[in-house]
Amino acid sequence: MALGILPVGISVDAPGNARVTKDALKVPFPLLSDSDLEAHEAFRVLNQLDEATLAKYNEWHLDIEGWSRRRHHTVAVPAMFLIDEHQIVRFAHADQDYKTRPDMEQLLRILRTPTSK
Repeated sequence: MALGILPVGISVDAPGNARVTKDALKVPFPLLSDSDLEAHEAFRVLNQLDEATLAKYNEWHLDIEGWSRRRHHTVAVPAMFLIDEHQIVRFAHADQDYKTRPDMEQLLRILRTPTSK
């Protein structure tokens, strides 16, 4: 961690299921569980599934209630936040399309920019 950063993922999955996801995808950083949606609400990255979308997920054998162990039918909007040691959000990105992401050079530029205290 040459830049002194710690990536952390936050999932709407229940704790045991977040661990299954972390292991299956070989996620090399902590993956936290937020099945009660507290962090997701705070960062406004909630995607409430409507009945049609929920039915489609069920057709695809994606059990939202089973993975979160909650009845909220909510998934996370794919998002990334860079929060410094002073708890200042230095960068925020959220997009319904998980393929739309900031590029690595953009993130490194932000991480290398000194912050004022």
